[in-house]
Amino acid sequence: MRYLIIPFFAFALPAVASAQGFIESVSPPVLERGKTTRITFVGHDFGPALDVWHSLSKGAITAKPVESRPDRLVFDLTAAGDAPIGICGLRVATRDGLTNVVLFHIEDLPVRGNIASDKPVSLPLPACVWGTFRKGTRDQYTIAVTTGEKVSFEVVSNRLGKDADPLITLRDATGKFVTERDNDQGLYFDFRFEHTFEKAGIYTVELRDARFKASEHHHYILRMGKFPVERVAIPSAVVAPNRLPGVFFENRKRPGDNGSGWVPVSPAEGPIALAREFNELHDNALSQATAGPTQLAFLFSPTRVNPFLSLERSITTGRLQAIPVVVPGTLFGVLRRPGQRQAFAFNLDKGQRIFVRGETKSLNSPIDLDFVLTDRTGRDLRRPNESRDGSEPSLDFTAGTPGEYGLIVRDVLRDGSDSHAYQLIVRGTPFPPTLTAEVEGLTIPQGSYQPIPILITRTGTVGPIKLSLLGAPTGLKLTPAEIPESATAVVCKLEADRTTPLGIHTIQIVADCGTDKVLVSTRPLIDKKLMNIDLIPIALREDQTRPPPSLSDRFAVQITPPSPFTFELPEQLVTLSRYQTAPILVITTRIPGFDGSINFQAVGGQLADKSEGRTRVYAEFPEVTAKNPNTAGVVVSKILSNIAKTRIEVSGRGVHQGRKVTLTRTFDLDLITAFQFLPEQVKLAMLPGESVTVKLAMQRAKNFDAPVTFHLSPMQGLEFPEMVTLPKGQNSVAFNVKAADDLQPHRQGLSILATADVNGFEEEIRGQPIEIEVKKVEPPKKK
Repeated sequence: MRYLIIPFFAFALPAVASAQGFIESVSPPVLERGKTTRITFVGHDFGPALDVWHSLSKGAITAKPVESRPDRLVFDLTAAGDAPIGICGLRVATRDGLTNVVLFHIEDLPVRGNIASDKPVSLPLPACVWGTFRKGTRDQYTIAVTTGEKVSFEVVSNRLGKDADPLITLRDATGKFVTERDNDQGLYFDFRFEHTFEKAGIYTVELRDARFKASEHHHYILRMGKFPVERVAIPSAVVAPNRLPGVFFENRKRPGDNGSGWVPVSPAEGPIALAREFNELHDNALSQATAGPTQLAFLFSPTRVNPFLSLERSITTGRLQAIPVVVPGTLFGVLRRPGQRQAFAFNLDKGQRIFVRGETKSLNSPIDLDFVLTDRTGRDLRRPNESRDGSEPSLDFTAGTPGEYGLIVRDVLRDGSDSHAYQLIVRGTPFPPTLTAEVEGLTIPQGSYQPIPILITRTGTVGPIKLSLLGAPTGLKLTPAEIPESATAVVCKLEADRTTPLGIHTIQIVADCGTDKVLVSTRPLIDKKLMNIDLIPIALREDQTRPPPSLSDRFAVQITPPSPFTFELPEQLVTLSRYQTAPILVITTRIPGFDGSINFQAVGGQLADKSEGRTRVYAEFPEVTAKNPNTAGVVVSKILSNIAKTRIEVSGRGVHQGRKVTLTRTFDLDLITAFQFLPEQVKLAMLPGESVTVKLAMQRAKNFDAPVTFHLSPMQGLEFPEMVTLPKGQNSVAFNVKAADDLQPHRQGLSILATADVNGFEEEIRGQPIEIEVKKVEPPKKK
């Protein structure tokens, strides 16, 4: 039987150790600034509660444990009077370690509890109320407004990390529809807007899940009153000389506002330049212009005083003024009208190289950004490289001649609004690499370590990358402290010595790339979404890919008392042939007096549960006892497994004096076929009419010695067997190739399909391991 092998695309996700507890939801999901609220965390496998970690600055939230149960933890949380408004991350520190992260909201409007009922509930403005989406129902609140009163509305629900889709409807006292709001671009399935009421009276606010879905974990926070509703900061770049690159939330509150809004901003690189917009006449003409290439001409002021660049289309109505900028610099604009374009102008010397990167998604902007670099005549010189991973567009360009150049910006979808903002960073050196850690919450016993796998995506920079810790307590060390220039991934160790203070800490990892310093980012798994049981069991929804800025560049660390055991994996690379098995060696060490069992579990790559009906690869380990300190697990490849090299995490768990301890170690699993063509191609040269012997060699896995059958594709003018068998246990086989007498000179690879039975499964590989060159017959030399 032959099986179809479906390509597998690896998707790295942080592993959550269930022995340390998993939070399903938190209620209430909101905390009013300057007040204390009793907060309940619901989940499973909780140990005794100790403290709460948060992603904000030190002292923004303090916690006092109230109740601890395996499925419920209760704290009194207090938000400081100056705590930042918006969404942050929380984790609970228990005796067993840190839980997963959940998203939480800090509020400065007066907060009321879950007061929804089957009848409308009256709320005075301003107000903030939280609730839970109930199946097939809607929550109703009534508010009183005056004629012409403007009220801001916002719902935070999907941004809490759950698969909720809030929908709000406003009705007047007679039940007549007034307005409705569903999704706001940049806020995922949530919304934030302002409504002006034409008439005074009592209005009903209806809130439900747009799909009428419900879950005890799908909470919402409804904000009503007077507060800024902008989703995008204008400009979105701010001067922050002491801040490393990266987006952060900034609170906005105007005089007379009841509460605050929050928008993402980022530190500027160089001077900030704001784009001028098309005048109205030009917008109208542009919208009526026929499709097709239109030349742009750059015209400069004759006085050269504060020169500006003007782009003039072949249509003669109106013109777009381009803003003069310098390199490096941060360019900002808003495409408020459909079809609008904006431009910037700058001078370059011959041979000068620039690098340009767009920013929209991280700023809550819905733009599908496109920009082009042109010369002074409007001729396109460079467009951004096509992105296949959803990243922002970027380009680099070297000026062939000195003079004026321009950047023209547009939305690919020709859309526009007050939220269609963009930011272009222009610099003279390559952008620093992106470093992403695959874990972000670590429980480290004193005297032990936990691994931090880091992926490196380089964008033109060269040289090694130095790593250092920011905000780390005494005794916490990261090794290695340098990433080699050629590395695209590294597994670091975060180690705590015996002097490291117990408790929770927040650290950041700084990557020094020579000319730039950046923070190592994280992508925590907030909520799970089943994608495809055969290919990617768990992946991130779109709303999970950009967590709150305060959460995406820092690590939660809990230091616990020393562990009663430790373990190591002596083999950092395990090679597994498809449809076969391979051992995973484990060496454990115990403290005197600890005789409990240690259980091991492996996750990552293609690993799945053994009990699944269509398992690709699974791993299992025997229980380790004091009498059997060293053991070997096994990793098994079944159907639908795919050739790939992936990182595997092995967690060892034990219980000592009621405390659960989990340590993690890693290794690389290289899943290969049981037989392969040699990497070196056999080159065969022959003349027409000649017959030669070819030796075809194979590379076998250590535990595979079965026969291999080669199916040779026919080649016109060449005679050779249709099928050749490599005998059991042998590594090579020979066969003859004969060329026809009239065969014309050419060179061609011989395509071969190799098949074999591997533990009852038919394995096959294709390749062209032999290159045949038919040479030209040279005429005899004259005597």
